[in-house]
Amino acid sequence: MKTGFLFGCIQEAFHRGCALTSGAEPYPLRSLLRQEIEKLAPGRILEVGCGSGNYAFLGHNYLGVDPNPRYVAYCRRNRTGEFEQMSGEHLDLPDKTFDAILCLSVGHHLPDDSLLRVFREVKRVMTDEGVFFLADAIRPIARPRPIAMLLEWLDEGRWFRREEDYVALLSNEFAIEQKRKFTEAFYQMLVLFCRKKRRDVAG
Repeated sequence: MKTGFLFGCIQEAFHRGCALTSGAEPYPLRSLLRQEIEKLAPGRILEVGCGSGNYAFLGHNYLGVDPNPRYVAYCRRNRTGEFEQMSGEHLDLPDKTFDAILCLSVGHHLPDDSLLRVFREVKRVMTDEGVFFLADAIRPIARPRPIAMLLEWLDEGRWFRREEDYVALLSNEFAIEQKRKFTEAFYQMLVLFCRKKRRDVAG
């Protein structure tokens, strides 16, 4: 996490700057997910790789997990919700527990084999009627500028993918119901709404 908070501060500043100069929504992903969560009205929400807890939804039964103890400690001090140190590849949680699961800007930190393990764990702990929201920056960069390269270096992710790569990986475990794409600051963001495949739903 040596550059994680610095990355977050710079990214926050540019989100606000882009919004002021363009008039666009500064946090389209946050707004989209808030709308979808309100429609879904889930009993329990899990966020895998919660980082600094920017998506801890108020008024919901939310659990954020992250393998980094410093992020977990920060969230416990500054966010509303429950936070536990845990790897997304090995979730110490019961089967079929969560109605909505978020995995946001995590994929580009993991190689394919690790990300597939996360997907399998997500499927295991998600209820049969639950929804899995995967969101990440995809290639190509929306606005290739030096600042975008700096943000990528600070972010420390090394596995940026294209849309078709995420679709291929997810399709091993989930049925993709919706796809949304939009530009957020310098990046193209892809959001995939997923459910369990019929063969994996009991009864």
